[in-house]
Amino acid sequence: MIKKEKSRNKYSVSDHIFAITVVSFMCLAIISLPFLLFYLVIHFVSLTTDVRINSFGTFSSIKIILKFFITTLVITGVVDTIFSIILNRSKGILGFLSEALLMLAFFYFYVLIYSLVSNEIVMTDKGRLYVSLFLFLMYLSIHVVYIGSKRLYELIVKK
Repeated sequence: MIKKEKSRNKYSVSDHIFAITVVSFMCLAIISLPFLLFYLVIHFVSLTTDVRINSFGTFSSIKIILKFFITTLVITGVVDTIFSIILNRSKGILGFLSEALLMLAFFYFYVLIYSLVSNEIVMTDKGRLYVSLFLFLMYLSIHVVYIGSKRLYELIVKK
């Protein structure tokens, strides 16, 4: 009997290493770029007299801002989910606008409470407004990226 060999691509070890390296760098970029943007904005705002980060050096400052970043992500995710369920986002633009206004108010109160509880990041009223507006702009940018990627996906799939 003659055995038929299935024709399939044979990948070498270097192909696997290259694929793993590319995926690793993509994951690293997806995780680190938002934090770097967050760190840079908070660091530049802290150069004003409105926001002060009580740190002993750069590494300590990164640690403090990373803690603030992770706390903000977790709490924002929970609150956004709750607001989406309550407002039932299928109502269109009115639902989105009401959710956006609620999130703006949430960001301001979150930054207010965080700055009062934490001794690491001290803010004045103006500083709280700056940080909460930055968080709100980051929140809106997520929706813009989602809408853009959805339209891009529809264009690619329809071709």
